[in-house]
Amino acid sequence: MLGYSKGEWIFSGILGAVLFTWILWPGEEEPSEPPPERASTAEMQTCAERIRQSANHPSTVVLHLVLGTSSDKQGPGGTSRVKINFEAKNSFGLEKEYQAICQFAEDVPTIQIFEQ
Repeated sequence: MLGYSKGEWIFSGILGAVLFTWILWPGEEEPSEPPPERASTAEMQTCAERIRQSANHPSTVVLHLVLGTSSDKQGPGGTSRVKINFEAKNSFGLEKEYQAICQFAEDVPTIQIFEQ
């Protein structure tokens, strides 16, 4: 048998099986962090209204609610915070992209708008 003894073949087979099992065996899963709590739908709607109220030309506001929205409970004291991307005309009538951050806590700005 190709110059190897029966014992060497058995040892190689066992070693191969052990290595194969060790490589493919699913290890212990790392405990994953729970996803952050999300702000409520009502808070997201409130943020959208705050954006419209703050805009120079409210009729030109286009909210990107599907791709440009995030929310969590990472605000001050674990309160809700909502971020929404949107487009609107500025005071010069030029269409710009913005991001609004609405916070639902006391003693913090209710809305902050940043140009992107």
